[in-house]
Amino acid sequence: MTSAGYPSKPAGAMAVVDFAPLLPAPERLLPAPEVNFWLRMTEKKLDELRLDQRALDIIGYYEAPQFDKVPPKVCITSEAFSENPCGFPSGSVPIKGDLKNFNTSEEFREFLKGEARTARITQATSLLREDILSGSALEDPVRLRPMHMVAFADLKKYLFAYTVAFPVLSPPTELAWKKVDEPKLATTLASRTLGKVAHALRGEDAKFRDAGAFLLLRSGEAAEWALQPLAALKDKSKLEGAQVALAFVDPAAAEAPSWPLRNLLLAVAHYFPGKWQVLAFRDRHLGEGAETAADVRSVVFSVEVTKEGAEACLASSPPPEETRKGGWSKIQHFDLTAFLDKKRIAADAVDLNVKLMKWRLLPELKPERMKELRVLMLGSGTLGCSVARNLMGWGVRKMTFVDSGKVSLSNPVRQSLFTHQDAADGRSKSLAAAQAVQAVMPDAEVESVQLEIPMPGHPHQNRAALDQAVKKLSDLIDSHDVVCMLTDSRESRWLPSLLVGAAQRRPRREGDPLPPLGMTVALGFDSFLVSRQSYLESPAACYFCNDMNAPADSLAFRTLDQQCTVTRPGLSGLSSSTAVELIAALVQHPDGFAAPYGPQTKQSCLGVVPHQVRGYVADYRLSPAETEPFKNCICCSQGVMERYEEEGLEFIARIVTNSAELEKISGLQAMQAAVREDDVLAFDEFDDF
Repeated sequence: MTSAGYPSKPAGAMAVVDFAPLLPAPERLLPAPEVNFWLRMTEKKLDELRLDQRALDIIGYYEAPQFDKVPPKVCITSEAFSENPCGFPSGSVPIKGDLKNFNTSEEFREFLKGEARTARITQATSLLREDILSGSALEDPVRLRPMHMVAFADLKKYLFAYTVAFPVLSPPTELAWKKVDEPKLATTLASRTLGKVAHALRGEDAKFRDAGAFLLLRSGEAAEWALQPLAALKDKSKLEGAQVALAFVDPAAAEAPSWPLRNLLLAVAHYFPGKWQVLAFRDRHLGEGAETAADVRSVVFSVEVTKEGAEACLASSPPPEETRKGGWSKIQHFDLTAFLDKKRIAADAVDLNVKLMKWRLLPELKPERMKELRVLMLGSGTLGCSVARNLMGWGVRKMTFVDSGKVSLSNPVRQSLFTHQDAADGRSKSLAAAQAVQAVMPDAEVESVQLEIPMPGHPHQNRAALDQAVKKLSDLIDSHDVVCMLTDSRESRWLPSLLVGAAQRRPRREGDPLPPLGMTVALGFDSFLVSRQSYLESPAACYFCNDMNAPADSLAFRTLDQQCTVTRPGLSGLSSSTAVELIAALVQHPDGFAAPYGPQTKQSCLGVVPHQVRGYVADYRLSPAETEPFKNCICCSQGVMERYEEEGLEFIARIVTNSAELEKISGLQAMQAAVREDDVLAFDEFDDF
């Protein structure tokens, strides 16, 4: 005998466990959730469960040990929530149960204190009793291995607290299973038989592969051992005259068997009490290569299970309190941040703020629609910075900044993405804005483009440079979902508005990408305008539909106050947030960017989707409006669009040189000429309407 009370094992021989005087408590299973499990659980909580505290079905596995002195553990992976996991190791044994995640740490602690925890084990052992009595546990031995996990997830800090129960029914001490000194099986189980068991566990037959426990039968001393499912215990006549032993996959590495044996012996005691020899199988590697007994780890022991012991556990419902064992693990804590890239943590934290809207306020919200948007910002100044800030709040990652200017010393106080150092260094606005977004949101996909947008009434000295600029702007517009026109002059918005309008008119086949949405934000001293233009078959006025003259050079001959954007400081934030919230509402609308606006139209889950919003700070007023295109618009009218489609760059080159041509092409000039002097009504301040 060894000092540990177990017999020494000669090289290549099967170990025989010498339990004395009673079968000792099997070694407990240790839960071993993997990192990917916690990641998957985080997704489940945020995207599916939210405030729902219902228990979710989970599945884990254990397997025969590969190394000595390794405690028996249950692996819980990212496939824990799958009905049919395909990533479990060959030869492993499934263990099924459920996971209940509490919404607050207080609820989790309250559960651990007593009644609720006790009630959970009572419920679990009552179901175990029913499965044994009905025979379901023999047909599906997975039922003999229940598992119940409770947890609290602090998703702001990525901290998890959890404990896991492996409930069993165990007879009182006076009726406990006794060891029997009959180690005959150890001398007859050769590595050939163990290899057969290993092959069955790796095979396609689920009744052996997933069972984790089965019978070994043979007709006589000279016969081969054969595997039979546990369900054979229900028909004793099939077992008469045969040598029968019990086998189970044992995850323990020590001499003592592990926790899954307990409920298995109870089921055997109920159907076939008596003396049993038990094979604790630990050699899943056998049969994969050369047959050898040199590394055999499996052990054999004999035990007597009695009908009285089984009845003590199964006679009443619920089972007697002294027979119910929870097998709870210690409360453990897991810090997921130790395994995550800091950028990933920051990205998830951004998404968390948006996803939490779904929990109580907007269950129908689809945050991913905003997150996936590609937004082009034409202008990286006061409005560009404010729009970008609001887009980041919605989790938008893909932005492109376009600007030709540099950060000046007056910019940082109103343009929130810039610093004094940016101005002192004379940095490009588009580049400084893009880098500032990445500093705030490390996983953002931001680009910067240094580009001067061609404008009507601003002749280019170089035709090649003009063509290149138009081509670059056109490509940018076509590669984005939303085009925000945020520049500080009226005429700089004309070409982008034209290109967005032209994109709506192109022939489109099924599967072709959708055109971009055109969104304009403009500021006055104490008022602002947010406007969306026509989208596919949904008409709306563009930014120029109210103009009675072609856009001209508004930048020349300007005094100092005209050279700067003189507005009330809070206006850019109000207008930008209104624009981004309108985009968000459109994205959530069933009709998307083509959503109509009117008294009888459907709303987005975020509210109405007006064509235009005017804001007035002086009296703190917002005025949403429905608009329609002007047939003689200098930008989106039929005549202008057709001329651009026919002539392309030649047309734009002429308009850049002489914008007055737009009045003729659009029909605006003819309309004005047709208006007679007596058709015009004049009013003064004393007239009544």
